[in-house]
Amino acid sequence: MYAFFKGKIEEIFKDRVIVEVNDIGYEILMPESDIYTLNIGDLVKIYTYLHVREDDMRLFGFKSNEGLNIFKKLITVSGVGPKVALGIISNVDIENLCVAIAMEDVGALKSVPGIGPKMAQKIIFELKDKVLKEQTDVVKIKAKEVNNKNIDEAMTALEVLGYTQKQIKDVINRLDVSEDSVETIIRRVLKEMQNM
Repeated sequence: MYAFFKGKIEEIFKDRVIVEVNDIGYEILMPESDIYTLNIGDLVKIYTYLHVREDDMRLFGFKSNEGLNIFKKLITVSGVGPKVALGIISNVDIENLCVAIAMEDVGALKSVPGIGPKMAQKIIFELKDKVLKEQTDVVKIKAKEVNNKNIDEAMTALEVLGYTQKQIKDVINRLDVSEDSVETIIRRVLKEMQNM
């Protein structure tokens, strides 16, 4: 119903702001991460979602369209209401959230207060395909960064064990470790070394 509001920030609270649009003050619940960037008197454009229940109507707002889109996806997961979705976005930035979902990183989602392992797995299971479809480039770049970090850490650990960089790189180049954790890379490289 309301796509966005353009107006002036009148008041700021921990979890919401009051935006004045044409002499009317709208209370909009927002992620803390967005609220921190706002000041009273700022002219803003806030992308909104109107949540309607029998006994309640609330506006949820985001500084970016991406924030709104991931919020809409999160609330399609059964058990994830608007407040929980807002909490997730407040604690994990949108890019990292998409990467966590795409790479099935339960740990990243579990770090959000109120999200247990079961809920984290449910979010991943229900949203992975949607996120991969829309965020492919971002996810691929981030996944590569994460993996390069994993390979670097594994190489450092293997060097401590007495292997040379050349030996380690030769083995890593033969194996597909593109989606492996640090521990898995070390285990696989050591196994390969023993077979040589």
